[in-house]
Order: sequence, then structure tokens, then C-alpha cells
Amino acid sequence: MPLMSPRPRRSSVFLAVFALLLAAMPALLASNVHAASATKAKTWNVMVGAESSSGAVQTMAYGPKKIWINAGDTVHWVANSMEPHTVSFIDDKHPAVEFSPMTTYMTAPTSKGSISKPGQFRSSGIMAPAPDALFPDAVTSYDLKFKKPGKYKYLCYVHGEAMKAVVVVRKAGTPYPHTQAEYNAMATKASNADIEHGLNLWSDALGAASSHHVFMGAADMRAQVNRFIPGNIVVKVGDSVTFDMARNVFPVPHTVTFGPPPANPFAPTGDPTNFQGAALSSGVILPAGFGPPPSTFTVKFTKAGTYSYVCLIHAGMGMVGQVVVQ
Repeated sequence: MPLMSPRPRRSSVFLAVFALLLAAMPALLASNVHAASATKAKTWNVMVGAESSSGAVQTMAYGPKKIWINAGDTVHWVANSMEPHTVSFIDDKHPAVEFSPMTTYMTAPTSKGSISKPGQFRSSGIMAPAPDALFPDAVTSYDLKFKKPGKYKYLCYVHGEAMKAVVVVRKAGTPYPHTQAEYNAMATKASNADIEHGLNLWSDALGAASSHHVFMGAADMRAQVNRFIPGNIVVKVGDSVTFDMARNVFPVPHTVTFGPPPANPFAPTGDPTNFQGAALSSGVILPAGFGPPPSTFTVKFTKAGTYSYVCLIHAGMGMVGQVVVQ
């Protein structure tokens, strides 16, 4: 007669099941907390722009670019770079055409602190870490409450199609796919990559520049370098220096301004064909294809000396230069 296998003891089965439940407990607890937290309205943080430690490289992105929230939640945007930006949910009456500081709807905040459906116009106005001469009413943060589900797309009026993002709003009580810490990590990773890209733009421009050919920054759809490249040059009396916007494939404006700021920063002043230290400014210059010509500014230096100059728009970010004429 064959021997029968002993039945497994019930205590052994119980212990095995208990061990499996114990192993799964952290995940079960996490999901329960996640679901419970989803029943309460939350505030989510999104960074607006980013910059290198020196401020030379400014990125054109929200961090993160996409966020999932629930109806009743609020998004809190924080200015994260010296370059001005906006958070703007646009409509047909307030289109994202070429930016102008004179266009009120692009620079001024809307009064309502909530939005009920995609297509409603809401805007932060100009956002920056601190007000400046060009935007004295700039704000450091912007809050908007989302009342109903939908896909809410927004952009920056200053940078247009280069800087877009979306808030996806689901029904209240829907479990959140990410935590704030995860969104922060996504934003940091993306901004670091964009800053590295900007540093490469700077390096490439420097390799193509010379003491007689200075690039006025460098920019594409990811980042912009607000520096004269190179910033300090040495030439001789009678030499000419051409300041060139050719390294910008995005319509970022710059000026080349020697001496005190002119009354109208947008208009050229002085005589660049015979510069001996008087007030001189290029006025606002845009890259070729984005504004009226020229996209360069050439200065002939006819007297020895050391001449400092700035970009009136980005001087606060460190966009300054010096020409030593021997």
C-alpha cells in the first residue's frame, strides 16, 4: 500500500498567506492614502522658467509641462527665472500674436481666480522674481482654481509657441497619478537638460565669434543666452565691430547701448560710424526674419579708451560688455 503524503498543516498555509499580505502591505497602505488624499482639494506647484546659476541661460518651459489634477484643485505657479513670462489661458479675443509690452492683455493679470472650462481667458500678467523698469507690475506667483474637468492648455505670451503646457483636470476624487515630489523631480530633470542645451548654444557661438564680430546672445525654442559673445574684446583705433543677432532663431530682442540709457530705449541714438565715447544705442534689434532690418549693428571706434555697454532689456541678468580700444 503506497504511503500517503501528509496534509499541509493549516498553520503553515495561514503563515504563508500572512507573509504575502505583509509583503504587499506597503503598497496597499500607499494606495489607500493616495486615494484618501484625492477626496480633498489640493494645491499644486508649477515652476515658470528656469535659469543657470549665473542667470546667463534662461529656459522657456514650465516645470512640469503637464500636470494631472482634480476638479476643485488649485495650481500655484512661481516665477523661477529673471526672464519675464506669463501663464495665459487664451481665447480668440486675446490671441498669442507677436509680443508687445504695449499690449495690455499680454502684460496685465485678469481678476478672476478660478476657471470653469477650457477656452476661458485667464492670465497671470508678467511674472518675474522682482519688478523692473520695463515691467514694474510684475508678479512673483499666480494661483488659479480649476472648477470642472477638461484639458486646459496655456502658454507664455512673451515666448509664444516655444513655451506651452497643459493642466488636465479630472473628476473630484480621482486618484492622482503623481505626487508633488514626483512633479518636482520631472521639472528639475527637464530644466537641467534645457540649461545644458543653452550652455552648448553659448559655446558654439563663442567658437564662431571674434573680437570684431560679437554675437548678441543665442537662442532657440528651448533656451536663450543673454550674454554678448564674447563679452570683452580688444581692438585698435579705426577698427569696426559688428554686433550680430545671427545666433538667435527665436525673436528675442536686444540692444547695444553705450553711455546713459536713451529716453526711448526702442529707438537708435548717436553715430555708430565715428564712436569716441558719446551716448550711442542700437535701439531694439530682432533676429533676421522677425523684425525690420537690420539685424546687425556695426560700430567704428575712432578714439582709444575703454567703453562699457549693455543690453537695456537684459542688463539686470548680466548682459553687459566692454570694448578696449588701443
